[in-house]
Amino acid sequence: MISSFSIVQSLLLFLFLQSTPRIVQVEAERFDFAPSRITVAPGEEIELHLTSADTAHGFKVAGTDINVEIPKRGQGEVVVRFKADGDGPWRFECSRMCGAGHHFMRGEIVVKTPKEKDRP
Repeated sequence: MISSFSIVQSLLLFLFLQSTPRIVQVEAERFDFAPSRITVAPGEEIELHLTSADTAHGFKVAGTDINVEIPKRGQGEVVVRFKADGDGPWRFECSRMCGAGHHFMRGEIVVKTPKEKDRP
C-alpha cells in the first residue's frame, strides 16, 4: 500500500521538476555566441546564463522582449528565461556594437520534438 505521504512527495517533486527550467550556458565573444544553436522541445522553458569572454555584448531574441546587456569578462552574468511557445526558430543577436564583426554575432533557438532531435 502506498502512503499518502509518498504520493504527496512524488507530486511535489513532479511539480518542482516541471517548474525548473533547463539551464543553458551561453558565452559571447567577438564575434560569436557559443553555442550559437540551442535546441529545445515544444513548450520547454530554458534559463540562459549569459557571460562574456571579452567585452560587453548585447543579447536580443527577435520577436520577444528579451534584450539585455552581457557584462564584460569577469563582471558576472545575466540570466534570462525563454519559453518555446510556438514553432520557432527564434533568432538571437548581439544588440550592442562590439566591433567590426558585430553583425556576425547571431544564433538561433530551434524547436524540435524528442524524435526530431535524434535526426541530423
